[in-house]
Amino acid sequence: MPGVALLVAATLAAGLLAAACGGDDGASSPSPAASSPAASSASGPTLTAEEQAWLGETKELAVGAFDDYPPFSFVPDEGGEPAGIAIDYWTLLGERLGVEIAFSPTTFSNQLDWLKTGKVDSLTGIFPLEERKQWFAFTQPWMAVDTRIFVDAGNKDATTLDELKARDLTVAVVKDDSGQSIADDAGLKTLVVEGYNQAVEAVGTGDAQAAILDEPVGVFYAKEFGYDGEVMAVGDPVASGMMTLPVDKENTMLLGILEKGIGMIGDSEFEGIYEKYMGEGAL
Repeated sequence: MPGVALLVAATLAAGLLAAACGGDDGASSPSPAASSPAASSASGPTLTAEEQAWLGETKELAVGAFDDYPPFSFVPDEGGEPAGIAIDYWTLLGERLGVEIAFSPTTFSNQLDWLKTGKVDSLTGIFPLEERKQWFAFTQPWMAVDTRIFVDAGNKDATTLDELKARDLTVAVVKDDSGQSIADDAGLKTLVVEGYNQAVEAVGTGDAQAAILDEPVGVFYAKEFGYDGEVMAVGDPVASGMMTLPVDKENTMLLGILEKGIGMIGDSEFEGIYEKYMGEGAL
């Protein structure tokens, strides 16, 4: 099941974004002309002439995407096109802003490097962690995600970070992910892997006894690998992160455009995207 934070994501994000972008409540349907750069939702923001000109010159935004973070962003078939909640959201965002979106799926660590070096303009979504602010600026959040402890069946009562440490369990974490920061801050013994699928698989095969992962991706891979009842989320969330769209901290033009673009997407549109991947009634 998706985390509790996800349950309120649309309402929370819409309220924050409406305040930041000047919309009334973020829930209005977009206007029929919303595919042009100057368009906006009925109560949402409108791009300035300068912003429209910038997008006209840019023509395409390069966006780094997770290749292994379902249902948020993933590549379902080798060599195939990326899919997921964030991919559909960004695609709609591009339609609202009147700009093409070019996705480049890769590992999370590569995504951060690509944004630092200017290979991409933004990413499908990351948490605005304090240590990332030296490189990036962040939009207001558009989705909330709970981070949970996942354990093997033999450690299902190890429901807290303190218990993981007390048992000296090996905890699988993804390189540069917020789960790694949580584990390091708690002084846990870690197995650092490149992908979210590898973290779940490490618990399933016994290379690790636990993992710290965002709940939707952990649940997805546990089912995908046939680990139902063997790899499970336990305890309360160890963190609740807010997904934002990052840009280079000097790129204030794109930051402002993305803020407005988020304000052009209504609650019902977000819900439709979310339920496409999580099931009807998931929000």
